[in-house]
Amino acid sequence: MKKLSVERKTLASEAYHYLYKDIITLKYKPGQMIYENDIAKELGISRTPVREAIHLLASEEFLAIKPQKGIQVQYISKKKVQESYRVRESLEVTAFKEVANLWDSSNRIYKAAKKDLLAIIAEQRYAAENDQVDDFYQYDEVFHDKVLDICGNQTLTSIVRQVRGHVNRMRYLEFFETREMDRIIEDHDQLVTLIEQNNILEVEKLLVSHLRNVSNYYDDIMRKYPDYFNAQS
Repeated sequence: MKKLSVERKTLASEAYHYLYKDIITLKYKPGQMIYENDIAKELGISRTPVREAIHLLASEEFLAIKPQKGIQVQYISKKKVQESYRVRESLEVTAFKEVANLWDSSNRIYKAAKKDLLAIIAEQRYAAENDQVDDFYQYDEVFHDKVLDICGNQTLTSIVRQVRGHVNRMRYLEFFETREMDRIIEDHDQLVTLIEQNNILEVEKLLVSHLRNVSNYYDDIMRKYPDYFNAQS
């Protein structure tokens, strides 16, 4: 029984990440109806773990369960994006500053961490050069996740990952529309350098600017994709 329970949780987690990714990258459009049976068939699993994943995403306000109709992808709420952004910025700045404070270039752990960060940036650069927006977005997430992991505060990391999903649909549209990938890569490169230098003040300044850039495009994006947004929020 325990083995079955663990297996079901693993399948539910896989279904969650599958759905989450397709919601964030707008494969599932805001307002679109999706169905348990279709998802279960796509993943080759039973409906039970799919249902669990759907309920979790509904609790996070990415999906809305419509009795007798199906499951609807939630519209993007500008208010929710702005609220989530403020939480993300506060916590992520705290994490990046802590990493800058602790960084020791002579320590093998930090040497390995730098190697990983530069490898992520290299993958992001390749995605940019080949106009692979989905891959670029994924590596952007991986870069920020790596710094959060280095920080070592699991509670902070968990909260950041939970709240930023509502920002990320807007960020994905920003990547898709602006193609300002070179600027983002340059920011990541500079952040690594500043962290290495233990330059806490400049890390904070650059990260805040880096994260806030998407807000410059809110109105343009909402005008271009009005059907993606909740008109009341």
